[in-house]
Amino acid sequence: MFSRCFPDLGVSTLTKAKVQRRYFPMDAAPLLPLITPTERSATQLRDVEFVDMPIKQILNRCSSPRMPFRWTINPYRGCEFGCVYCYARYTHEFLELRDPMDFERRIFVKRMAGEVLKRTLSRTPIGADQVALGTATDPYQPAERKFGLTRSILEVFAQVGGLNLSITTKSSLIVRDLDLLREINRRSRLSVNFSLITLNRRLQRVLEPRAPRPGLRLAALERLRTDGIRCNVLMMPMIPGITDAPAAIEAVIRAASHAGASELWWRTLFLKPAAARRFLPFINANFPSEHKRYVEWYSKSAYPPPTYDASLQPVFDRLKKKYGFSASREPDDGPERHRRHDQPGAPSSEASQLSLRML
Repeated sequence: MFSRCFPDLGVSTLTKAKVQRRYFPMDAAPLLPLITPTERSATQLRDVEFVDMPIKQILNRCSSPRMPFRWTINPYRGCEFGCVYCYARYTHEFLELRDPMDFERRIFVKRMAGEVLKRTLSRTPIGADQVALGTATDPYQPAERKFGLTRSILEVFAQVGGLNLSITTKSSLIVRDLDLLREINRRSRLSVNFSLITLNRRLQRVLEPRAPRPGLRLAALERLRTDGIRCNVLMMPMIPGITDAPAAIEAVIRAASHAGASELWWRTLFLKPAAARRFLPFINANFPSEHKRYVEWYSKSAYPPPTYDASLQPVFDRLKKKYGFSASREPDDGPERHRRHDQPGAPSSEASQLSLRML
């Protein structure tokens, strides 16, 4: 399913092209904060390799009917945030990088993202089909401060009308681009999804070693909402035995409501083999009492048993209703039908996508 949404994952472009490698120091948190790392491993984790990745396309068609979007954009491959549960680690295997840690240590930078997008939109009308920015890696990961690829993409979208754009991130860096987001929101349909699975700072630091703390994400959400930009919260993934206590779930839902989120959606842990090679040793080291259950569940499927989802459903149903969210579990093609907090209406139906041929 996921491979059909990310057709740029092949290796031909990279293996035929010469790539330039540069190293930048990274003030990273220890990989597993509950364990004191050796001096050697800690030193290794402070280096991230950035690799220039030549591209011919940046806008990729998603053919999976299960996804609410039809086009995806990922300006980076790999992600410095290092979330231990990230499903997208498998994408590095297309580059013959089998070590699951390569996903957060070797970041591929699609430097010409803005220019390629401009050329693509000049010949590929996308109409009202949803474009999702940040489906595999965070578009506002630390590399964005240096390379500015996401901003270059937004600069193109700000010149186009009648789009349906969503952005998914864990980062408060998105506030930097409020000028462009306002313009996009004025001319198109825009929503920003903030990923947030726990308010427990210590737990978040373990699960998402280099991602911004929960409070910063909520503050960014509130700031964007103040500017009339629709924002949602994604409680994805719910991690069995770790983030799924009813009180912990309620804390996130309450905070999302207070910050002004329009919707909140959830999904349980999806664990492909590449992600499992990172995640299961992490569980064994940090939550050993849960390890046996994870091995039993995820050795049979990339998903937990249906009974687990069924046990969470009434918890979310009750709490989402309590805090004014709709009952929908995941995004769909028509999120605008659910509104909260006096969200401004969608752009007029008269808005239409503008040609970029003359830009």
